[in-house]
Amino acid sequence: MKKKIRKCGYTRVSTKAEEQEHSLVFQTHYYKTLIESERDSEFVGIYADTRSGKTARLRQQFKAMIQACRRGEIDYIYTKSIARFARNLIETLNTIRELREIGVGIFFEKESIDTLDYKSDFMLSIYSTVAEQELTSMGEQVKWAARKRYAKGSVELTALYGYEIKNGREFTIIPHEAEVVREIFERYANGEGHNKIARALNERGVKRKFSADLWNEKNIKTILGNEKYVGDALLQKTYKDENFRTIKNDGTVPQYYVENNHAPIITRELYDAVQARREARQATVLQKSKKLSPFSGKVICSECGKSYTRRKNNRNTTYEKWIFSCRTYVQSGRKYCGGHNIREKDLLRLFLSAYNEAASFQPHEVKDLDEAIKDLLAQERELIALKIKGYITREAYNEQHGELLQQIRSTEDEFARQSRFLGKIQEHADEYNDRLAAALEVAEINGYLITFKFKNGAEIIRTFNNDTDRKETWNKKLGRVL
Repeated sequence: MKKKIRKCGYTRVSTKAEEQEHSLVFQTHYYKTLIESERDSEFVGIYADTRSGKTARLRQQFKAMIQACRRGEIDYIYTKSIARFARNLIETLNTIRELREIGVGIFFEKESIDTLDYKSDFMLSIYSTVAEQELTSMGEQVKWAARKRYAKGSVELTALYGYEIKNGREFTIIPHEAEVVREIFERYANGEGHNKIARALNERGVKRKFSADLWNEKNIKTILGNEKYVGDALLQKTYKDENFRTIKNDGTVPQYYVENNHAPIITRELYDAVQARREARQATVLQKSKKLSPFSGKVICSECGKSYTRRKNNRNTTYEKWIFSCRTYVQSGRKYCGGHNIREKDLLRLFLSAYNEAASFQPHEVKDLDEAIKDLLAQERELIALKIKGYITREAYNEQHGELLQQIRSTEDEFARQSRFLGKIQEHADEYNDRLAAALEVAEINGYLITFKFKNGAEIIRTFNNDTDRKETWNKKLGRVL
């Protein structure tokens, strides 16, 4: 019996209107009927995305389909047109060439192009170029129209804490939210920090507008820096690049500032005072940033999953010292996370000890994992062949294929982890220096245990104890003789 050609459909819609008009149910029925009308074909499903076709990075179903092709599960892809498949010429041609090398074809209905027919290459490149130029032209027209509106002072409203949008055209103040906004500005102007303000709101149970999460430093910073609370509007704060990524506008495209656009929540005097303090603090932060710890972002709290932040304890006293504290604890208080602080001197001492132990660790050879992946993929191909020939039932195939896929994924994960190792740890370090921290992947703190995970795969556990130094410090404060 001749083996049937396994064919799938691929479709992409860019807007909700299109999605409603051409639903997944409709598309599935269409491609199933089309493919099953061909006697030598077997319909193996449909892949559908609802994002822009500019790059495959934004299309999860597209990537899943290509992976299925690589695993030998698909022989042909049916799609409406080149424009629906991809509008980036290089990406389109690269995908076609890769699939062609493993014997997988694509049929574009509108252009009547079969990619396994090498004579179609010339027409394919022409159609792809035209599709890409159409997308670029359309994008430029949209940008041009938006900038014309901005230049005229037309403000596009988006939902904002403290306001609601009435009739889609104007901001209306929400009284109870406006009170919170004023409190945030006044507290900051009076010298309180972002974390202290966030903690005060959380302790009172003040809810955020669009999230059930707690208030944090970032939320407070965002509100304090938003000119809309003084009644103004800065237009075109961000823009889209050629790959449709949102980029913060640093002057690359024009910006427009509209004063007195809507009812303010705070006075201009308060707003100006806050901005002056923010600028002064930013200058201080930039100065301090030159002295960032190499462990910043690498120390993680196992209890809440947040990173530790470096800060000074007993500031401006004879007992002043650098410590690392869980970010949740700093921002929201101890009742939200019990992760223990660790003194920087302890962290460096324990790290050096772990580093020297990790130097003797022998990582798995990456090539062994590579061979294991190849072997598993070969087993998968053999299993697929047995199913096609009818030697095993669908139930047995599904069970064994699921187990194989799980083994492939876990082996690939381990391969990726081992591949991240960028060099060997030196044999031994007599004293700590910041360059050694480059060998560390992450340090996880769980209670008084800290697990150092190195890039060569070594995991070293150490214990720290805050009690000894704490007793010594308090004895000194009380004038006791030890």
